[in-house]
Amino acid sequence: MIYGELPTKPVVYAACDKVYFEEHAPSLIYSLNDIGKDIHIHVCDPTPKTHVLESILRNDIDVDITFTYNDIGATPIDVRAYYSCLRFMVLPDILRTAGKVLTVDTDCIFMNDFEYPETPTGYFPREALPGTIGWEAQGTRVAAGCVYTDSRALPIAQAIAKRIEQGPMRWFIDQIALAEVFDRVEEKDITKFNGHFMDWEFIEGTVIWTGKGPRKHENQTYIKAKKDFYRLPNAVARTWERVL
Repeated sequence: MIYGELPTKPVVYAACDKVYFEEHAPSLIYSLNDIGKDIHIHVCDPTPKTHVLESILRNDIDVDITFTYNDIGATPIDVRAYYSCLRFMVLPDILRTAGKVLTVDTDCIFMNDFEYPETPTGYFPREALPGTIGWEAQGTRVAAGCVYTDSRALPIAQAIAKRIEQGPMRWFIDQIALAEVFDRVEEKDITKFNGHFMDWEFIEGTVIWTGKGPRKHENQTYIKAKKDFYRLPNAVARTWERVL
């Protein structure tokens, strides 16, 4: 069960837990503000601090932003996998009201503007990583960092969520669900994203830089760009000025 405010127009959307929200979401939000894209964030197990941060961000940006939430309840067997899958489990609810949704990683930043695809869906296919077999090979056939759906693709979003719910809830289940569902979608209905749209090598001109794996803590190009977008301290100062 989710609660909060659903978006009513096209959005870039990410989901995370409260810790990831505080660490990564501000940079994502400011990067989207710079290119004029409306935003939806879903937070699992929000705290009072989460809502204070939301209020500061909402008052400091020019684009529209909405938030929804859920409470995790019983702890999943693999919490890391659950948080990774959460965005796709909630996506059908977001898509019903937004009409167009680009689902991304919370730790990504938008370096350039983009247009939403004309097709009902879009995803980032790739070859299985060398040396992987079975579950891992299947799971690396899709990069889950950018998935597009519009209202025509609601059954596809629902199928992805249903496949995740079928489990098992372990690492790669979200990417396996994406691969299995997109294998059944007609080519004419898919925009296939590539390294010009999203990359984790941080190449100039790419739309999205995503902090894949340890790169988010190690790559100095990404760290600097993310820090440049992290304008929260100034936002806090402006908030206090308004209060005082």
